[in-house]
Amino acid sequence: MKILIFLAAFCFVVPVGTILACKDERWRTLFFCLAVFFTCNAVLIHIAPLPDWRGASRGFAFSMVDFSTMILLSSMIFDKKYKITLFPPGVWFYFIYWALSCVSVYQTKYLQPWGFEFLKMFWMYIYLVAMYNYLNHIRNFWPWIYTVVFIMLFMLIVGFNQKYIQGRYQVAATMPHQNSLALYTIEYGAILLGIFLNEKQNKIQRWIVLFGLGCIGLLMLFTLSRGGLAGFAFAIALVVAGSLVVNGFALKRVAIVAVLTVLMMIPLSIAAPRIVQRFLYAPESSKQTRINLANAATRIADSHFWGVGLNNFSAFSGPFAGYNDEHYEGMKLSEDDEFGGIVETIYLLVAAECGWITMWSLVAWFLYYLLLDIKNLFRYRKLPCFGIAVGIMAGLSSNYAQSTIEWSLRQYNNFYQLMMLYAVIGVMHTVYKERKAREKAGYAVFQAK
Repeated sequence: MKILIFLAAFCFVVPVGTILACKDERWRTLFFCLAVFFTCNAVLIHIAPLPDWRGASRGFAFSMVDFSTMILLSSMIFDKKYKITLFPPGVWFYFIYWALSCVSVYQTKYLQPWGFEFLKMFWMYIYLVAMYNYLNHIRNFWPWIYTVVFIMLFMLIVGFNQKYIQGRYQVAATMPHQNSLALYTIEYGAILLGIFLNEKQNKIQRWIVLFGLGCIGLLMLFTLSRGGLAGFAFAIALVVAGSLVVNGFALKRVAIVAVLTVLMMIPLSIAAPRIVQRFLYAPESSKQTRINLANAATRIADSHFWGVGLNNFSAFSGPFAGYNDEHYEGMKLSEDDEFGGIVETIYLLVAAECGWITMWSLVAWFLYYLLLDIKNLFRYRKLPCFGIAVGIMAGLSSNYAQSTIEWSLRQYNNFYQLMMLYAVIGVMHTVYKERKAREKAGYAVFQAK
């Protein structure tokens, strides 16, 4: 049944959507906004799923993000106004990481879950290409920002329902886990704050951005994620520091930060008892499990040069594989307890599944875009888009650091968001290069005269 639904959607929805987007730019904008929106709620169709599989992917997934992205990209390909490139800035770092990850297929124990993750990485590349080309053509980030604020409102409504109607202690909203929500909101919170402090906005835009910040602040409190709250504070501090140091000290910015701090103290004081409880009385078993899985991941990576295969970590972290014995010491086990958990750090997860070399290629890919964004930070000093650059820098720094204790960046929602940010960084880099090229050309003509 799922296959029939997928084929119907692919054969009907994508062509019809492409035709509509080619005829009217408003339809193309709608599909772009949908491709951004559904990153917060990746409605998936799984082909040949393994629902009980313990891994980053549990089926050959086709999501609403993918359908919207296919429509957006195909409509640009068939539109002569768009000059499409399949190689956005920095994509070669992703290709290297992807290629090295694929080498692990030769040692993988379970090929089907390996294929799940391979398909996910393919969709992420398509998403990066579509987002980069669309934004590079329109040269306007506000449709993206408006969609982000709508996402925050939507997730806050879901979060209120989970917290006050369902009575959940920790809220995940539309995300698979509260830690995934924390990483997702940290990045967009940093960007919205960067915009609020640095970009020129009309009154409506200023209120929209402020409203989005309020939604994000409440969502972060709802998560009660220790790492998320610390990462959020770190990102906000980086945005404020970067705005004042790089873009210039201004009393107006200081006043805005002071007012926002006071406003945030109100819900923070209400949630303070639970936050303190989370930091002081978190279960010790959770910490020990993280340590045991990290040790197991290190042993696996040391024993397998190219890793054990994409999405195959849990098959080697179980009680009978010999890599995580201390975790299962003294436990009563049965033959059904074959699979273990997933190590809570993306870096060691990649090292175990694809080898140390692949892990370092992941780090290089991450750092390339962070360093490129830091370049943009200084290139756009006192110019439009500085606020976006400083927000991305702060959010990426926080997420990269938090990924030492989380693997959320391998999940669909956070992975899509990461590619979105890389597309924005690439567009800012491209615009700067074009401007410098025009300045050089103008100077040469002037010299010739």
